[in-house]
Amino acid sequence: MSSRTTSPPLHRRSVLQLLLSSGLGLGLTACGGGSDESAQGRTMAVLKTQADAAVASGLVGLVLGQVSSRSSSVAVAGKRRLGHGTQVDTQDRFAIGSNTKAMTCAAIVALAERGGPALLLTVMEVFTEWAGEIHPAYAQVTLADLLHHRGGVPAFNGGGPEEDAFIAAVDADARPLPDTMTGRRIYFARWLLAQPPVDGIVPGRDFHYSNAGYVLAAAIVEARTGKAFETVFDDELVHPLALRGAWRSPVPDPSDLLWGHEGAAGALTVVEATEEALATKDWLDIIAPAGNWACTGAAYAEWLRWHVRALRGEHTPLPQAYVNDLRAAADGRYVWGWQAVATPRRMLLTHTGHEPGFMAEVVVDRTGEFAVFGLSNTGSVAEDGSSWVLGRIDQALAEVLRQQSMAP
Repeated sequence: MSSRTTSPPLHRRSVLQLLLSSGLGLGLTACGGGSDESAQGRTMAVLKTQADAAVASGLVGLVLGQVSSRSSSVAVAGKRRLGHGTQVDTQDRFAIGSNTKAMTCAAIVALAERGGPALLLTVMEVFTEWAGEIHPAYAQVTLADLLHHRGGVPAFNGGGPEEDAFIAAVDADARPLPDTMTGRRIYFARWLLAQPPVDGIVPGRDFHYSNAGYVLAAAIVEARTGKAFETVFDDELVHPLALRGAWRSPVPDPSDLLWGHEGAAGALTVVEATEEALATKDWLDIIAPAGNWACTGAAYAEWLRWHVRALRGEHTPLPQAYVNDLRAAADGRYVWGWQAVATPRRMLLTHTGHEPGFMAEVVVDRTGEFAVFGLSNTGSVAEDGSSWVLGRIDQALAEVLRQQSMAP
């Protein structure tokens, strides 16, 4: 499963965060004076200028967006694929990687509020048929623990030894293998929970970022509801929020219009399906709840606009417990798919995503004043955790906010 690269949010001091730490008073919901239409026109112009500049500096394609409670603005730039002339279109769906996690959390919390699986339900209480196989360290791990990355299970973030161990177990299994997504998730959950927790991590207490925990959470939902997680996701999130998008396999398809690109600046290559990825695609796809959503920039902006409105105290379809916990999250705490980050002037909710060839970044002001984001069909994470791609996105978003704050 080594082609899978859904990385944890990068712990770095971004240009964007430095800007927001500098004492800048943005006042974006009212900046610029004049009509809403003229202010939005100025915002669009700034976004487009910065998107073009980021592409000129090395990104293949980019969507930049800014959101307030009253409106959202999105600009696109660049190409769908290196070596081809077709430009990125506003209707192109970008993989958002681990930024999917907040959506998965919102769906599961909404389900719990409507009488679905309780967030404090333990894995032992769910998987009773093979509870004797579960490692005792996981006995008290809850559904909420898994979504907050406190389950203690291995990471499955791309290329780790746990992934090779799982595929080896599948290859060695002489029994008929499951042929549905739900069946494969249960199979994976049973194998995963028999493994020891990560060294030095106490399940239920310590933070350890894990895509596998989200697969396990989806398996719990499926076991208790009798429905595929994707169906629950539609019922609890897509329909109530009019969320637009689709699940996208991390293994590229020849029919794809928008292609991912990976590598160092100036040395990018198109991400294409390898023989190994094709051979394990069915298993790679089970990690969808951790990072396989794809959507247009406009659709992602609408998702964020619900958050901006909810954080300002407006009634929205977002589950109230989800909103309340985001409002209360302490600095550095990971809550429901978001990382809370304190700056001298404001508390932020942030996250990054990395699929093979794609990267995403989002920052939401916790008072609901604004949200900004960038989505690119360019990906790169160095061994030290840095990313020149996110650096370019940071610079673009920081300049957007700086110019907005200076508008007359």
